[in-house]
Amino acid sequence: MNPLGIRYHRAVANKSNFTVDEWDLFRKIPMLTGLVVMSASPSGPIGIYQESLAASEVLRTGLDGVQSELMHVLAEDLKSNVSMHKMDSESAEGIRAVGIAGCRELSNILRAKASEEEAVEFKFWLTTLARKVAEAAREGGFLGFGGKQITPEEEEILNQIEIALR
Repeated sequence: MNPLGIRYHRAVANKSNFTVDEWDLFRKIPMLTGLVVMSASPSGPIGIYQESLAASEVLRTGLDGVQSELMHVLAEDLKSNVSMHKMDSESAEGIRAVGIAGCRELSNILRAKASEEEAVEFKFWLTTLARKVAEAAREGGFLGFGGKQITPEEEEILNQIEIALR
């Protein structure tokens, strides 16, 4: 709605609304976001496996109930072609920097080319994926006892992802 109170309806977004590079970011950002969360608080081989499974589960089933045309098209595309960013850095800090920048860029693309409903649905889905990854493995403790479901480092990175998506 603009300052005069007139409501404009933005056309429904689909793959053709985006450049090849923009659509590539849509396809890459889910796995990149999962990596960002995993890099926040490394949890060993079992934890990495559990977190990877959580990301895969959201990718596999989390798109089943989507409403918008944008999310339907993305779901079909991801079923046939999940891709990953080529990392210039393999450090945890580098992964987080690339991921947060990708979330920020994606938010700008959504603001410019998608309806508010589509943007909200995509951002909610992506933050759900991030949270599921963070919750997948208990960290700390001993032999599975104690520890935290979400570490302070993971909570901080979840906040950074949400801020980048605003």
